[in-house]
Amino acid sequence: MRQITVLFLLLLITLMLPEKSCQAEAFNHIWGGFSSSLLLRNRQQRHNTTTAARDLDMLIIMPGETFSFNERVGARDSSKGYSPAPVITSQGLLEDIPGGGICQLASTIYNAGLLAGMVVIERHPHSRTVGHIPPGRDATITSWRKDLKLRNSSEKPLQLRISLNQNRLTASFNSEVEKPFTVEIMVRRTTVLPYTIVSKTTSNTTNQRGVNGYSTETRRIIRQNGLINEELISEDYYPAPSRLIAAGEGKNGKGGQK
Repeated sequence: MRQITVLFLLLLITLMLPEKSCQAEAFNHIWGGFSSSLLLRNRQQRHNTTTAARDLDMLIIMPGETFSFNERVGARDSSKGYSPAPVITSQGLLEDIPGGGICQLASTIYNAGLLAGMVVIERHPHSRTVGHIPPGRDATITSWRKDLKLRNSSEKPLQLRISLNQNRLTASFNSEVEKPFTVEIMVRRTTVLPYTIVSKTTSNTTNQRGVNGYSTETRRIIRQNGLINEELISEDYYPAPSRLIAAGEGKNGKGGQK
């Protein structure tokens, strides 16, 4: 009985591989692709990204259909193989939760979708800047609360492709036909300087180096058949973590922009 089951599974795999290969050959025109670095990600974050990518790779989005990251991937918990890994909370702190690190996958898909001309239905920025995606181009997700949703507004089906190697994460939306338009993404970024907080208690005071925050405005320009369409994609704000020093080492400073 066990041998029959194994043979049946092998037969199914054999039948499925040519179908997947044919799909990949059919969707051989890249409409939008984006790559991000995995160099600063730990083993658990990479594992979670790979786990989520399995549910998304080769997905076909039909004309008029909306892609939802959360609906496709589902809950991220240990029962589905996700490991605890660092995420940025709404307060800008790091916390280990199952599925940590897959926001990079959402951000990479988001940028590929922008370049593919997809309509942004839902997208949320991080509470602070992240190292792997420029400000104004990131996308954060949480199970059933914050989602990434992109609608295929073209007349052609699009296929999502995802690949990972040791140092890069790449996502693309591919079509059966050549891309009939060009896309340019522009981000206007304003630096937000950190506040300086002076602690009056010199004992047990640990200095904290402030980090710049940013205010961004992201726009997309689509050119097709001599027509130009410019649209505002998002306006985002990333607070600057304050600079903390002991009394006597500096004076009060004010945060600002430059």
